[in-house]
Amino acid sequence: MSGRPRQVSDEAIFAAVTATVDEGGPDALTVQNVAARVGVTAPAVRQRFGSKRALLLAYAEHQVLNAAQPFSALSADETGPLDQLLDGLVASGAQLGDKRTLTNNLALLQLDLTDPELGSHATNHSRALLTAIEGLIRQAIADREVQSNVDANALAEAVNTTYNGALVTWAIDGSGPLETWLRKQLEFVLSPHTTRRWQQRS
Repeated sequence: MSGRPRQVSDEAIFAAVTATVDEGGPDALTVQNVAARVGVTAPAVRQRFGSKRALLLAYAEHQVLNAAQPFSALSADETGPLDQLLDGLVASGAQLGDKRTLTNNLALLQLDLTDPELGSHATNHSRALLTAIEGLIRQAIADREVQSNVDANALAEAVNTTYNGALVTWAIDGSGPLETWLRKQLEFVLSPHTTRRWQQRS
C-alpha cells in the first residue's frame, strides 16, 4: 500500500518529547511544541498519535521497550558485565546532568503516578530495568566478577533502589557532577560482593 512517507520517525518525535520535558517539564509538553521541535505541523503529530495524553502513552511504551538500551549500547567485547552495569547506569543518569533537568523529569514521574495508565508503563519500565540489571549481575557471577553466593535478585533490587535514590538525593543536596555522585553510590553497594576492583572510567 503506497502513501505519503512520514517526514520524521517516531523515534525523532519521542526524542523531541524527551528534550521538551528536559527543558520545561510536563507543562511545556504540548503537541505544538513537540511538532515545532521536529519541524512538522501539530496536526501531523495529532494524526499519528492523537492527543497529548496519547502521545505520552506512546512515549511511555517506547521507554519501556528501551529500558535496557543504556547497557546494550556498551560493547560486551570491550567491557565485562560489571562495567556494563555501572557504566550503563551512570550514562543513563548523566542524561539528567543538571538539577533543572532532573527536577523536570521528576515532575513527569509525578504525572505518571497520578495516571493509572501512565503509571502502568512506569511500573513496566522499572521492572524491565530491574530485569536488565539482574541479568548483568548473573553474568557477572558466571564470569566470577561477583561472588557466587550472592542473591542476584536481591542485589539487583538494591542496585536499582540505589540508582533511583541517588538521583533524588543529588537533586536535593548533591555535590559535584551527577555522574560522579551516581558512581560513588553504586560502587559502594556493589563493592562488598565483587571479586575485583573495576576500572574507574571518566
